[in-house]
Amino acid sequence: MANINLQMAWRNIWRNKLRSSVVIAAIAIGLFGGLAASGIMKGMVTDMIDNALENTVSHIQIHDERFIENNEVKFLMKNSPELIKKIQAEPEVAAVCERSKSFGMASTASKALGVMINGIEPEKEKKVTKIYTKLTDSLSTYFTSGKKNRILISQKLANKLNAKIKSKIILTFQDYDGNLTGASFKVAGIFKTQNAMFDEQNVFVLKKDLDRLLNLPANSSHEIAILLKDFHQTPELVNKLKKITNYYIEPWNKIDPYLELTTSLTGFMLLIFMTIILLALGFAIVNTMLMVILERTKELGMIMAIGMNKRKVFTMIMQETTMLTLTGGVLGILLSIVFIAYFGDKGIDISSVAQGFEALGYSSVMYPKLNFTDYLQVIFMVLLTGIISSIFPTIRAIKMKPAEAVRMD
Repeated sequence: MANINLQMAWRNIWRNKLRSSVVIAAIAIGLFGGLAASGIMKGMVTDMIDNALENTVSHIQIHDERFIENNEVKFLMKNSPELIKKIQAEPEVAAVCERSKSFGMASTASKALGVMINGIEPEKEKKVTKIYTKLTDSLSTYFTSGKKNRILISQKLANKLNAKIKSKIILTFQDYDGNLTGASFKVAGIFKTQNAMFDEQNVFVLKKDLDRLLNLPANSSHEIAILLKDFHQTPELVNKLKKITNYYIEPWNKIDPYLELTTSLTGFMLLIFMTIILLALGFAIVNTMLMVILERTKELGMIMAIGMNKRKVFTMIMQETTMLTLTGGVLGILLSIVFIAYFGDKGIDISSVAQGFEALGYSSVMYPKLNFTDYLQVIFMVLLTGIISSIFPTIRAIKMKPAEAVRMD
């Protein structure tokens, strides 16, 4: 019986092929546009977060808390290699590296700018961050020469300092004892990430070179960066690390609260966006079904007169409305799946307006992305829209008086 009712509902939809096709197309296009836009937004946010974790933030960082507050060289962590061994023993950890850091001035004959100087161990750093993959030309190297006082700067900083490969840059900063010191560094490589602000504010040198100039104690560092096998394990590892060390431990969402805010808002924005689209489509569906009922007033009056009760009439109209909505919804979802599958692999180039996006940490190439749960959520919303949209037309239908409806011309 249920199959017969569904078949009748499906046939009734196509009594007026043009009208039904227009409504289905409107629903499909509306959903496709909403899902495509949501996929682009989610893809951009996901890409921004992934790049931030891989290039700038890491999943967890450890410091002396006073260094976070003041950025003073004297607030460092002693015996850091011993602490790193303990961290590496944890099963959640994929890689660990340590850094020396100092705020200073980078200057050339053209200009001087304030920068954060990061002293790194290149091979260990490669396992935690992917700066080494962001080199902009074939002349750039990632500290492969083995020579001292080499520096890696960003393309943005190179443009401002009028520097290029093999240019000399003078770094000036305070050492461990508070004395002003500095040295000349030769540019070994130029990199470019998606975060323009990070690029402008950070340079990289060898840790052993910076430690020597800062006159740091042996086996010390200012920062330990940890990359996890799965970022969902961050809270669990933070709790473990608190038992291992008294130094200040920061998960990625505390290091950069903007990332956490963006992550939490993405799903909410998808819900709001699709709700607005479906709400607008709902009015179109209600209007269509009211026209259907008006055209079939005499027919509905006759079937009620010969014994079909109001519950069955209610069910019939609701099935027609729901099937009309689902047909358009499924078509729209299929179109969006094709769109996201294609451009999620090829990407959408927005390099013509990339400067503004990169200033916020977004990529110049967008890769749309939606999860299976996102589609399930939208299917549920489409079904709910169909049911809600059917209520008013259905109530209008069951309020008819059979005798009056049959007499209508």
